[in-house]
Amino acid sequence: QQQQQQQQQHSHQHLLHLSAMLAASNFVKKGMVAPLVNRLSLTRFSSKAGSFVVPPPPTTSLAVVGSDSRFPVRRIYCVGRNYWDHAIEMSGDPAREPPFFFHKPTDAAVDCSGEDCVVPFPTQTEMLAYEGEFVIAIGKEGSHVSKEQAEDLIFGYGAGCDLTRRDLQDVAKKMKRPWCTSKGFDFSGPVGALVPKEKFDWKESTVELKVNGERKQFARLDLMIWKPLEVIEYLSSYHKLYPGDLIFTGTPAGVGKLSPGDSVESIVDGLPKCSFKLK
Repeated sequence: QQQQQQQQQHSHQHLLHLSAMLAASNFVKKGMVAPLVNRLSLTRFSSKAGSFVVPPPPTTSLAVVGSDSRFPVRRIYCVGRNYWDHAIEMSGDPAREPPFFFHKPTDAAVDCSGEDCVVPFPTQTEMLAYEGEFVIAIGKEGSHVSKEQAEDLIFGYGAGCDLTRRDLQDVAKKMKRPWCTSKGFDFSGPVGALVPKEKFDWKESTVELKVNGERKQFARLDLMIWKPLEVIEYLSSYHKLYPGDLIFTGTPAGVGKLSPGDSVESIVDGLPKCSFKLK
């Protein structure tokens, strides 16, 4: 009986490993990640050894330019106040602030690589704000990496939008509470199609955000206080980074209010735009 239990446990571990491999594999075709992983999940769910009490969630993933394979999202990190003008706009003092981070849940990421992406307007807010951002996608694991090593961890880049319930964030700041309800709500992290790092040089690029075709934000990426490799170096000293991690690198000045029906475009020059409509 003990031997049988060990065999069942080994089988369960093998399924877990296979599930993870499928989620990140180059052989998993577009739209097939979640179904394949869910089939394995259901198998694990019915297994006697280490079974789940509820079905596991589907895999959140993003489109990749030039590939039918997709990028599975593991964790979302966001850098706060990473542009001088925005830090001042938000009453901060960037000259004295090291980088700080907050999180969004994995399924906050929304694939907005197509032309008809719709993002539900969130409840419990009278001040939904846009924040156009440059996004880093991590392709290799690493912990306590140097700035020189950080480049090797990057898979690619994308354009994103950090949607924020600004009114709830303002209350949280005053009461010294976490930002979970203001930053980590459903569908709060739209991202456009990712581009492998070999095909894009961020140093000469810009980030821009438009609402209903009108420019609201614009800045050169080299104006970031903490550059991408420095962000990875600093972040990896607190969290081990893994393939599938996303890093939203901060937003420039010009953040503002969104309303139901607005069309939003987050644009990083040289990358596919992240465009969506709020409904």
